[in-house]
Amino acid sequence: MPRVLWGVRATFTCLLLLLLLAGAELRPPAWGEDRLQLEAIKTGILERLGMPAPPVILQQLDQESIRRAQQLYRQKVAELMGNRSREEEEEEEEGAMPGTRRLHRLTPTLLHWLDTPGGHQDPPGHPDPLGDQDPRAPYRYHLLLSRTETFHRQLRVVQAELKLFKQPLESPGMSPLDASVPPRVSIYTLEGAHGTPRLLSSQELDRDATSLDLTVAVQPWAAGPEDTLLLELAFTANVSALLATSGGETLVLEVETHETTGRGARRARGLEEECGKSDGKCCLKSLKVSFQDIGWSDWVIAPNSYYMRFCEGSCPHNYKPASMHAQIKARMHSLSKATPPPCCVPAGYDPMVLMHYDSEGRLVSTLFEDMLVTKCHCA
Repeated sequence: MPRVLWGVRATFTCLLLLLLLAGAELRPPAWGEDRLQLEAIKTGILERLGMPAPPVILQQLDQESIRRAQQLYRQKVAELMGNRSREEEEEEEEGAMPGTRRLHRLTPTLLHWLDTPGGHQDPPGHPDPLGDQDPRAPYRYHLLLSRTETFHRQLRVVQAELKLFKQPLESPGMSPLDASVPPRVSIYTLEGAHGTPRLLSSQELDRDATSLDLTVAVQPWAAGPEDTLLLELAFTANVSALLATSGGETLVLEVETHETTGRGARRARGLEEECGKSDGKCCLKSLKVSFQDIGWSDWVIAPNSYYMRFCEGSCPHNYKPASMHAQIKARMHSLSKATPPPCCVPAGYDPMVLMHYDSEGRLVSTLFEDMLVTKCHCA
C-alpha cells in the first residue's frame, strides 16, 4: 500500500513540475521584451539611414580623427540647442513668460589617478603615464559628477566653473609652478567600459584664478541622457597642494543654466513624466540604448548611448486629450465599446544627431528630426 501511495505522489509531483514549467514559458523574462524593442530600434535606425545592415569597417579612424569627429558632433548638438533656444525666445517675445537663469552648486568627486581602480595600469594600447610618449600629463585626476533632483536631463548650460584651487597658482612655495613654461591642463572624457580617454580641450592655467572652466564638458552631458559624467584632468605641473580638496574641503562645481517657463518648461515636465507615476495612463516610457551593448560601437562614433522614449498607457475620458475630437471619441468609447478609444501617441519631438560610418565607409552625420519623444497625449 505505501508503495502505491509513493507512486501516486511521484506522479502528482511530475505533473506539478510540468505545469510550473509550462507557466514559466508563458511568461517570458523582462529582458526578452527589451531585446525585442532593441531589435526594432536597430531595424528602424538602419532603415532610416538607408542601410540593409550595419557597415563593415575595414579601417578604423585614428584617435585624432575620432577626436575631431567627436568635436564636430558636439558642435552640431550645440547648434541644435541654440536653434531650439532661439525658438523659445521668440515664443517668449510673443507673450510667454521670459526665461530665467539658475545657479546649481554640485559636489563632484575628485580622485588622484593612482587612487582609482586600475589607476596603476593604463587601458590596452596606452603607454605608461610617466613615459614620454603618453600625451597625458603625469599629474592626473578623475572627476566624477552625478545628476541631482534639480539638475536633471535636457538642461541648457550657460557656464560651468569648477572651484578647483583654494588659492591662486601664484602662491609662494609652489616651486613647480614658477617655471618659465606656464602650466596647462587637458580635459578628457572617459568613455566605455575601459574608460577610453577623448580629449575635449587643453588650456593654459590662469595663475590668478582659482576656478577651472568645464563648460565644454558639462554642456553636452547636461543635454544628453547619461546619469554620470567622468572626466580626467591632466596637469603639466604638480598642483596637489593647491587643490581645494587638499584640506578636506568639499569640491564645488557651479553650473549656470537657462530655464524657461514657456515651452521649454513644459518640455522638461514632459520628460519627467515617467510611467511609474501614471497608474497605467498615457505616459512617457524610456529605454536606454547603448550602442556598445548592441554591438554598434565600431561604426557609431557618437553618441555612446541615448534614451529611446515612447508613449504607452490608456486614454480615459478627458485625460490628455489632443483635440476636441479625442474628447468626443473617448466619451463615445465609454458609452459603447464599438468605438475604439483614443491612442497614446507622441505630442512632441526633439532632434538627435548620429555621427557614424555610412555604407561606403565614410564618416558622416545624420540628423533625426523626430527621434526623441518629449511628451505624449491621447489622440
